[in-house]
Amino acid sequence: MNYDIKKSGERIRQIRIKNGVTQEQVAGALNIDRSFYSRVEAGKKGCSVDLFIQLSNLFHVSLDYLILGRYSGDLAKNTDRVQMKEDIVKLVAHLEQFRITL
Repeated sequence: MNYDIKKSGERIRQIRIKNGVTQEQVAGALNIDRSFYSRVEAGKKGCSVDLFIQLSNLFHVSLDYLILGRYSGDLAKNTDRVQMKEDIVKLVAHLEQFRITL
């Protein structure tokens, strides 16, 4: 199995949508430009190792899944997904507060 930039971007997009967050919110959380993030999801731009790690941590999925599409035994369980959604909601609220103070 090899790294496919388009398939990886599609997996990242699907995870973001499943978590109910926008590209702008993810880009803000990762401190990257939204247009760059959009190109990653479209499979037009690859991720650095650091960005893959940040995405993995943000969405609580394995690097194997993001990069190669393989599921590991550590993939988030339902209870982890609930916690992840709560964390994202908190992050979005924090980002909104930050935006308001600017």
